[in-house]
Amino acid sequence: MAPIGHTVVIGSGLAGLTAVAALAPHTGRVTLLERDRLPEDARFRPGVPQSRHLHSLMCSGQDALERLLPGFGADLRAAGAVELRAPWDHLWLSAAEWCTRFAPTHVVPSASRELVESVARSRVAALDAVSVREGAEAVGLLGDGTRVRGVRVRDRAGTREEVAADLVVDASGRSSHVLDWVAATGSGRPRSTVVDSRAGYASRYYRVPEGFADDWRIISLGNHPSETLHGGALVPIEGGRWHVSLFGYLDDHPPTDDAGFLEFARSLRDPVLYDTITKAEPLGPVRGFRRMANERHHVEETDHWPAGLILLGDALCALNPVYAQGMSAAALSAVALAEWAADGATAADAAGFHRRLAPDLDRFWQVAVGADNAYLADPDAPVSEEARRSAEQSGRLLHAAMVDPVVNRTFFDVMMLLAPPDALAAPDLVERVERASRTPANTRPPFDRPAL
Repeated sequence: MAPIGHTVVIGSGLAGLTAVAALAPHTGRVTLLERDRLPEDARFRPGVPQSRHLHSLMCSGQDALERLLPGFGADLRAAGAVELRAPWDHLWLSAAEWCTRFAPTHVVPSASRELVESVARSRVAALDAVSVREGAEAVGLLGDGTRVRGVRVRDRAGTREEVAADLVVDASGRSSHVLDWVAATGSGRPRSTVVDSRAGYASRYYRVPEGFADDWRIISLGNHPSETLHGGALVPIEGGRWHVSLFGYLDDHPPTDDAGFLEFARSLRDPVLYDTITKAEPLGPVRGFRRMANERHHVEETDHWPAGLILLGDALCALNPVYAQGMSAAALSAVALAEWAADGATAADAAGFHRRLAPDLDRFWQVAVGADNAYLADPDAPVSEEARRSAEQSGRLLHAAMVDPVVNRTFFDVMMLLAPPDALAAPDLVERVERASRTPANTRPPFDRPAL
């Protein structure tokens, strides 16, 4: 008999889908609750407003999804995902100038968030003992501050019911109310940490022009914290489209009108993205997105977390999406959930799972928050010697990643969540970073201007 009888998962985004895949082999049955009506194909739905903006499935996320849903990668590519080879296909202007066009070291599938979720949803729906309830909104928890025993559900007609469960997994994202429900039992709230660089997106799809000739596939124009708060990226996705997202920090957000969007693109550090999209056909309007703060709830520190309740994905640890870690972090967290369940854990040990997951969240958090903190420093405040040295070392490291192939590969390993951040502090790598400091920066892009 499975150690967990019935699991309810709230939310059918990628965190929810991977949670179902993780627990299906270890529980008697799984019910997936989703407030939206789910599309049959890769379409936008209101419950994932951020899906209209750039997403990236890192190498670690691919590996995790393949473990949870064998055959996922082949299905995604068959559905039209575009393979990108980093750094070869990557036209990248960083704060340390242009990245050298090194040989490929990492291959990732590029697809819209809608397509990734559509493929995952099809795989999950085919799993034994899994049922999906659409138009069903979780509106409260059953049980008390000691033990969660299910959820209160309301359908679109307003009918309410109680759904009993041994384990409830909240994967409902940033809009989750579960911590409010836990606090209402008198259990209090876990400590939360917020790091908000006040970033904002504006994004649009374009049709790739017929006959477009290029020697790159993806453009990434980063900002320079001391020079500009703007950046942007262009990535090919399924359907012969480019997905273009512009971003700005500290409330310097890209406009969502046509003229303003283009002018913002013109303001970036190199004209290549602007020149490219001005000659391409827009597909639909510009869409904005502003809720991008890093926010983590430290459930692992809570002394009396209720049995039978687990938080995953953005409901537990939301990362600034500009660093493209969200989908991969969700899938990796689900792998940790599968391992926890496979070890014979029961719903009563939900707190143990959160303690087990915390080191992974530390790693994800360090990558995103380390970058955002650069925008939040007070320019008028005195800088400690330690902070100055850290900033200088970060600058040397980024420069080395642009000019040294070994440092570049390790840098991508860390950004793609394949290696911990301290891999960049290995003695042999530190030595390469120091040697690279004598190599001039790439002040000219390593590509031929595209022929349009």
